[in-house]
Amino acid sequence: MPKIGDVVVVSYNGRDPHSGVVVDIEVSQDLFSEKYAIMETNTYLHVLCNGEIKVFDVEEHEIEVISESR
Repeated sequence: MPKIGDVVVVSYNGRDPHSGVVVDIEVSQDLFSEKYAIMETNTYLHVLCNGEIKVFDVEEHEIEVISESR
């Protein structure tokens, strides 16, 4: 799992890669099933790519750490 300050490359099924610096990691709990009251935890990476912050779902995207922060 990347940390804030790591340089990463993020892609979806190996296509459309985005590289940048992780500026925030958001963990949220959402209601998966209202009927059964099942909660799911989602983790989102906020990555600064070419001056724009993009948000990626950790479960849906391939993430490769290029350089770790100290």
